Amino acid sequence: MKKTSNINYEEFLNIGFIQTNLNEKLAWFNSATGNWSIPMSTAAQSKMIQEIQQGFCDVVNYSNKPQFIILPELTLPIPNEKTLEMLCLASKSIVIAGFDFVQGKKGIQNKAVIMVPNQWPLQIRSRHVSKYYIGKTHFSIPEKDLFKAIGQSEEPDQAMYLFHANVYGTVGIAICSDFFDLERFVIYRGKIQHLLVISHNQDTESYYFLAEAISRIVFCNVIICNTGFYGDSIAFSPYSDSYKRYVYRHKGQDLFATQVVKLPVRG
Repeated sequence: MKKTSNINYEEFLNIGFIQTNLNEKLAWFNSATGNWSIPMSTAAQSKMIQEIQQGFCDVVNYSNKPQFIILPELTLPIPNEKTLEMLCLASKSIVIAGFDFVQGKKGIQNKAVIMVPNQWPLQIRSRHVSKYYIGKTHFSIPEKDLFKAIGQSEEPDQAMYLFHANVYGTVGIAICSDFFDLERFVIYRGKIQHLLVISHNQDTESYYFLAEAISRIVFCNVIICNTGFYGDSIAFSPYSDSYKRYVYRHKGQDLFATQVVKLPVRG
């Protein structure tokens, strides 16, 4: 990985995956009325927060403690943000999670939150978290169809985000179909060690092949945390030995899963 300063980087970064399993029809389709709506249903909210809590119980008990914990796009019910803060504090890890759709001033937003415990990266208990919010730029066709069905349009966030994670390097963050925005990879090239992508994505094979391509172009680790409903969460690293490159791949649809993977930070 290319260094961005004279920081004495750690050799490896541990990332915890919590692959929650969200069925969009359970979440946003009312079978009684035959209509789509947001936010997600009460049943979906209950399922998501149970899986989030179970996922944190799993990953914090791995022997290789994660410095980051990531959850898919559209996972976190809006009313449960405080619950995620408490889990973040207990885990002593940075947490990145996608929110449910939210009504913005001009349309529907697809956002994510980055939570950073105030004592991070030290493995000691923090008292509070700092929160940073990012939004999606390029919405998928299924999203646009959903918004049209409820008489709304999308509200994109035009920014690109870099997150400086101290001794663990610099991180680029993208939400699902923003992964296909080639312009951002020109900007990211030589500036990041890790690219984190949170997604709710059915087109898993395209993301699989793109992960390797972008890793080579940008020369960084590429991490994709997809919903378990479609599966195929990935961690790819541009090692010189080909057999080392796919660090993690969890295929199979309709599966809840957790894992902690080790990725290189130093070049």
